[in-house]
Amino acid sequence: MYHRIDLLKPSLPTITRRLTVAPADFAAQMRWLARSGYHTLTQRQLFEALEHGQRLPPRPILITFDDGYRDVLGKAAPVLRSLRMHATAYVITGRISGPDVSFLTWPELRALERSGIEIGSHTVHHLELTGLSDPQALQELIRSRAALERHLGHPVQWFAYPAGAFSAHAAELVRRAGYVLAVTTRPGAVQDATAPLELRRLEILDSTGVAGLGALLRS
Repeated sequence: MYHRIDLLKPSLPTITRRLTVAPADFAAQMRWLARSGYHTLTQRQLFEALEHGQRLPPRPILITFDDGYRDVLGKAAPVLRSLRMHATAYVITGRISGPDVSFLTWPELRALERSGIEIGSHTVHHLELTGLSDPQALQELIRSRAALERHLGHPVQWFAYPAGAFSAHAAELVRRAGYVLAVTTRPGAVQDATAPLELRRLEILDSTGVAGLGALLRS
């Protein structure tokens, strides 16, 4: 789980800095994955494996980006493309083409998809589903998916819980909104085929580095 791929400027707020991986570090991590025999998955491959038992390549791994920052297109996508790697970006649709230039525009989102990075939903406003009423949560889930499908021209059935706020009831609402895979922020690398809307991830921070990534995967 990545967020931003950008230069680590001293002026960055502490939380933003923690969630920002320097481009050189990201490239080194991706090269290490490739050298170590990891194979990046598409969402469809993961779905078919979990739901239908389809075999996966050796050392399967899913690369994800949360929020929809523009630097994923400019600084992460070229690295992934050069290594022929797949990834998924979960975007906050209310911030696409908005006043904050840190986030992707709709044309850039389509360019990101053309580069080989799949698009998933991260709700409309990045509100924690567990703090909303059912109608409010469903609005966030359904409107976000509808906007993505309208602009991208195909179904979007992948989801990431804002702030990792997850519960069994939230997962049921995600299912009702038409999603078939959803990722949490709960740490772990072993997935449960009976819980495709509760997938675990490993968080990568500014301090992780290549050695830290290797340690996370070995653990």
